[in-house]
Amino acid sequence: MKKILALVMAFCASGLLFAQVNFGIGARGYIGIPAGTTLHDDMFNSSYDVALFEGVGFGFAVSAQVMQEGMKGFGVGLELGYAHNEIGWEYSRVKYNMKGKLSYSSFDIPLMASYTFAKGNFRITPHIGAYASIPIGDLSFDVERVESDDKLISEKTTTTTMDITSKFLFGGIGGVGIGYKVGNGLVNLDARFMADFPALKIDTAKSGISVMTRRKLTFGLSYVHFF
Repeated sequence: MKKILALVMAFCASGLLFAQVNFGIGARGYIGIPAGTTLHDDMFNSSYDVALFEGVGFGFAVSAQVMQEGMKGFGVGLELGYAHNEIGWEYSRVKYNMKGKLSYSSFDIPLMASYTFAKGNFRITPHIGAYASIPIGDLSFDVERVESDDKLISEKTTTTTMDITSKFLFGGIGGVGIGYKVGNGLVNLDARFMADFPALKIDTAKSGISVMTRRKLTFGLSYVHFF
């Protein structure tokens, strides 16, 4: 996987070296759904599942991009972003049920290669790349609802904070953007899938407990101004 990404990046960079290019800076905001996130047996047994739409995260980033002249063709982009990661969970066993959220923050830094297809002012841009993710702060484990025998026991949120021992995570990212050229800039709507490779770990009574492997689908809106 790493070799393929390196080859893609090198191919794009070589193409840009021999072409007229535009340099752009921009900003992006998004919401994220934990599609594909897995909870690990080190902390969660089989009674726990990810509740897909119970947890919705968000993020924002600044970006720098290099693209061939005309805002089309090969491009390379780097983003520096903040993410609030939120994963809904549910527990069900016999007649006892619970719901809640896992959440933590991170700095996510994707490096992506892209190719932009142009038709008039419209743009379609598939992109692929890799990213580094640096967790910040603690992991919050919230219990928001408890039921027994289909009867409500509690809707009062209780929160437990846990020290994150993972200092650095990495993963792969891919997606597609649909954009419109406005003057010297591009307005883009995009959908991306991000997948961490290592698991997020915490420090409890035993150090290095694997909690989950983050994967998420994001939907974003961005603007990039080219010079």
